[in-house]
Order: sequence, then structure tokens, then C-alpha cells
Amino acid sequence: MAVGIINYGDYRHLPDCLDSIKRQTMRADRVIVLDNHSRADEIGPIGNAYPEVQILAMQDNLGYSGGANRIVREADGYDHVMLLNPDVVLGPRHLEELVGVMVSAPGVGSVGGKLLLGDSQTDSGPSGDAPRILDSTGHLIFRSRRVIDRGHGELDVGQYDKPEEVFSICGAAVLYRRSMLDDIQIDGEYFDEDFFAYKEDVDTCWRAQLLGWGSRYNPAAIAYHLRGWKRRDDRRRVPWLRKYHSFKNHSLMMIKNELPALLRRDCLPILWLGVRAMVYVALIEPALLKAVLDLKKYLPRARYKRGIIMKRCRASTEQMGRWFV
Repeated sequence: MAVGIINYGDYRHLPDCLDSIKRQTMRADRVIVLDNHSRADEIGPIGNAYPEVQILAMQDNLGYSGGANRIVREADGYDHVMLLNPDVVLGPRHLEELVGVMVSAPGVGSVGGKLLLGDSQTDSGPSGDAPRILDSTGHLIFRSRRVIDRGHGELDVGQYDKPEEVFSICGAAVLYRRSMLDDIQIDGEYFDEDFFAYKEDVDTCWRAQLLGWGSRYNPAAIAYHLRGWKRRDDRRRVPWLRKYHSFKNHSLMMIKNELPALLRRDCLPILWLGVRAMVYVALIEPALLKAVLDLKKYLPRARYKRGIIMKRCRASTEQMGRWFV
């Protein structure tokens, strides 16, 4: 099994993430850190402190999608590839619990555990006696096609302690089956590089569902995600670039993966969400109109990818329709 971390400037939390990998009850055969827009003065000391870790220092910023694709290619020959954000700290049995699901369920292509919110504003990281606040237990997708992290912000009182199928897994900490990644790739891309970052995890799992691969949630695999702005879910604190890519990628994801029958079934909630989004952009953040205008240059590639996905689709309308709640 290979573990890959996609880093962009987060040298503060990266050592804690690497330490948590070293503490695993199941040893990773290979650990790769892809450092986007790499700074030698920052990544050099980390490489010296962790000589067993392979450092891929990128002069450019490949984004999450490009970085993840590079890691998957580097990890050729491994049956399972774990992708992590640098601000994730794994519980000691995390890898063992996720791999156990893969071994027992050959139709599962991605597995995630229970992500708890850590406090990124403290040097010590998540506190053992702090209230356990959920970050993600997999993704929920609604008939409007709005996607949320299931349970985000809720106090963890055992309401998500049942292992179960989910629509998709949060890309901050997810284990992929290599054969699934190879099956769903398009022109050598496992993650759509037109997305750059944000919602590429949902897009990948949506495509996998269409091709017959499931996603599974295992609450026994615990991790802390030290994300910042989303802890309060305040859109005013969200970086503009994140909002830009999220807005753009939501449309690309639907263009590529929607089944016509489900689009007809859910056209009203989809349209209502679209109208609300455009009103928000027009009145509150007109700068986001750039995301709408930029869709034009991505449309030909999105339609091309849709053609490939639909030709290879193995899931029925009923199988896919159950996910849109």
C-alpha cells in the first residue's frame, strides 16, 4: 500500500501527518509527499527528518487533481493508494481498518473513515478531552445536486457509528483501490485536471459509481482534519479561489456524469439551486461570474469525457437514483 500527501504550503502540519502514518498498526510500503509550488527551505528540513519519505518537489502548483494523478502514477504496482491532505492526523488503526474493508468487499473502490474536526489554530492539534465534532462521514448528494459532508459540524454521539455505503468519500483522507482507479481513468487522468481542486473527489466517486464501483464508510477508522474556515461554515471566510473552482466544478461534474432520466426527474430542484446560486453571485459576489464565463473553454473537454463515461456506464438509473436524496 502507498500513501500520498498532496501539499501546498502547509509545512506546519505536515510533520504531524507523517508521524501519524509512522504510528499505524499497518505499515505503509511507500509514503510520497507531493509538494506543490515547492519551497526548498521548507520542504528540505522535512525531507531530512523523514528520509524514508519520497519527496516530489513541484516547481508549479498542480492542484489537488494534478498532484493526486502524479502520486497514483508514482505508486504504480500497489493495490491500494491512500491520499491525504497534510492537515490530517490519522488514528493508529486507520489504514488497517480501511484496507480491511477493501479485502472483504471486492466491489468497493474507495473507503473513508470518520473524520473529526481538529483545531488548526492551536500548536498542539486535536485535544483528547475536547468535544468530538464531526467533519465528514462521507458525502451526501441531494436531488438539487448540492453536495455536503455528512455530519459536518455535528457533535459525535455515535449517530454515524454504522459501517455503510455512501455516495462518495472526502478527499482529505481516502483509500482507493488501484484497479478501480485504472478502470475509471480517462486519457491517463484518474482525477479530472480541469477541476484543479475542490469537488474532484466527488467527481471521481460519481464516475466510479456509474462504472459499478461502490464507496464505503468505516467509522472504526478515525482521523482528525485540521481544516480552518469550514469549521464555522462562513462563506465570507472562504478563499475566493476555492469558491471559483467549486462553482465551476459543480457544473462540470454534472455535465460529465448526469443520467438523462435522473436529470428529468430532478429538474425542478436542480433549477432552483441554480437560480439561487446565480442570484447570490449577481447580488453578493459578482466576481464569481468569471466561473460562469470560464465554463465555455472547459465545455468541449467535459462533453468529450461525458461521451466516454456514458459508453462505459454499467449502473442503472435505479442504482444511481437512490443516492440523490
